[in-house]
Amino acid sequence: MEKHILVLCAIFALCMVNNANAIQCYKCKSTIDGGCTNEALDSATTSVKVVNCDDEPKPNTMEQYMPVTRCNKVVSSDKAGPIVSRDCHFQVVGTKPDVCAVSHNQQVDMCYICSGDKCNSSSSAGRFVALGLTAILAFVSMQFAL
Repeated sequence: MEKHILVLCAIFALCMVNNANAIQCYKCKSTIDGGCTNEALDSATTSVKVVNCDDEPKPNTMEQYMPVTRCNKVVSSDKAGPIVSRDCHFQVVGTKPDVCAVSHNQQVDMCYICSGDKCNSSSSAGRFVALGLTAILAFVSMQFAL
């Protein structure tokens, strides 16, 4: 029985690990690419580009940024109305990990930060649901195997 619990813990840990720094994110801004406003993106059907965050230039400021391991989807607004942008999440050293910043005098209305390649395709928590279901399925399968 202990062996089965150990296997389950190992499977769950592997599901939760983000083992690479070279994360890929969708990158777009609705003022330039109308497809950026779609609720969900699919790399097979969208024209929105996917970028390797290790290859993307950091924002042009004097601040220090941590290695990029997450993506974001930000909905902001200005005088012209709402603006949707998707990008690599650049976190400044010493700041909270769940803070999104935008340039120019825009108000952040919604900030969604996620881990995993192309996770900023929507604002749902689908990845965590999938991981949870995988862990539950593994546990139930092991119980029936006993």
